[in-house]
Amino acid sequence: MADLSNVSWDQFPARAEPADQVSPNFRFYELTKSDVALRRGINNRFASVAHARAAVNLCRRVLQPIRDQFGRYTPNSVYRCQDLERALKGKTARWVSSSQHTVGQACDVTIPGVATIELARWAAEHLEFDQIICECYDPKVPSSGWVHVSLRPPGAPANRGELLSYVMDKRTGKFAYVKGLQPAVA
Repeated sequence: MADLSNVSWDQFPARAEPADQVSPNFRFYELTKSDVALRRGINNRFASVAHARAAVNLCRRVLQPIRDQFGRYTPNSVYRCQDLERALKGKTARWVSSSQHTVGQACDVTIPGVATIELARWAAEHLEFDQIICECYDPKVPSSGWVHVSLRPPGAPANRGELLSYVMDKRTGKFAYVKGLQPAVA
């Protein structure tokens, strides 16, 4: 186990051990951890050094500040290889996801005891981000859903600063993306 928390994200080594420290409170394995991958025997290792470095950057600039503010938590999902993404979405082997999770640029977070919409609002006010999406939040159950935060690494196209919600449209009974951070579509 090595402490790599002070190694610049863009110099992060091509080979890191799962227990290596990548920020004050996160280890390398937490960036690829997936219960679904474990259950289905999917190897969720980073496809490239660039993906690992993007995830380390995301960890230091998104996950760690959230930890500093709210205390201990485990990210729901950070990196997802294409096989894991296909398994999660129920897609065929030829389908290729464009999700930022598949390149190490996105994470999904819930914090026990913190309303999902409040976490999304805090992140929007305090973090640099490409997208924040408050997903599947129901105001009747404050801990429902999760917050998706993406961040492009330096040198990539500029972050969009986009705020979205993925909510149940009460008129259609289907989930839909809407602009802004909100609990439901009227």
